[in-house]
Amino acid sequence: MLKKILQKKKNKKIYCYQKRLLNVKKNNLIFFIAAILILFAVSHAGAGNSSGKTDHEKNIILPEETLFDPLMADPRWPHFSVSYQSYIDDNELKNVGATSFGETFPFYSGNAFGGRWITGIQAAVFAFFNLDADSMDLINADYWVGIPVAYRKDNLSGLFRIFHQSSHLGDEYLLYNKIDRVNLSYESIDLKLSCDIDRAFRVYSGAGYIIHKEPSGIDPLSAQLGMEYRSPQTFLSNRIRPIAAVDLRTWEENNWNVDVSARLGVQLENIESKNRKVQLMLEYFSGHSPHGQFYNRTIEYAGLGIHFYF
Repeated sequence: MLKKILQKKKNKKIYCYQKRLLNVKKNNLIFFIAAILILFAVSHAGAGNSSGKTDHEKNIILPEETLFDPLMADPRWPHFSVSYQSYIDDNELKNVGATSFGETFPFYSGNAFGGRWITGIQAAVFAFFNLDADSMDLINADYWVGIPVAYRKDNLSGLFRIFHQSSHLGDEYLLYNKIDRVNLSYESIDLKLSCDIDRAFRVYSGAGYIIHKEPSGIDPLSAQLGMEYRSPQTFLSNRIRPIAAVDLRTWEENNWNVDVSARLGVQLENIESKNRKVQLMLEYFSGHSPHGQFYNRTIEYAGLGIHFYF
């Protein structure tokens, strides 16, 4: 008899617990649905009476607009490129080929705080090769993927990203060089702010923080500063534009020593689409290598590169 009473009480407790759990799940579901509805309403606020608005005043799926322009002298900006680099006073490398395969793919854009915002995905592979080796050996490849959120209002723009990078040495390089491989992999966040001073000049600055890394002893902070020049004067029926840029980057891991990247050249433009352009650039770099496995190695090179933006 006592056993039945205890079992009955136990069943009642289980039933009450299940009921409370069901109520919690129900409340969470209601909260989640409400949050989605609120976000949907906010993102579409003002869009109901937008029959007279242009595409840049509406919420757009797969937009064509670019709110934060690519950083021309940043060696780690995701885009398509190929470059020849002549290393200066280097004991190991002389003639080097560098390439990148990547792009920014926008998913959604909308209005916010009197300006425009956009999000999507950035992905790229950065690799460099020893052109003096018999088979032009791959030295290192970095795989990079991130989620950017950009914002622009008038001449001011900003970019926030969270991204992952992993670094891998080439098989031939490992075979012919007795070195200890560093399993470099990390997740990081960064924030960049940019100002278009006028039609010609742009300045920007930013900071980054590594939130998870391997090796774990890498110092997490970094900072960035740069300036770009786009000539208001064009040639060949507005198809050729002189350009120049300098990018300065410093890392806590490298005792805040400044890495300098400078580029000078011309830009071939698509008159109908400002996003499509090809840049032919003279390039100079001095500082710690931007290639993942060699982040503690100091290099200097001059070269020539061609860069594609779509």
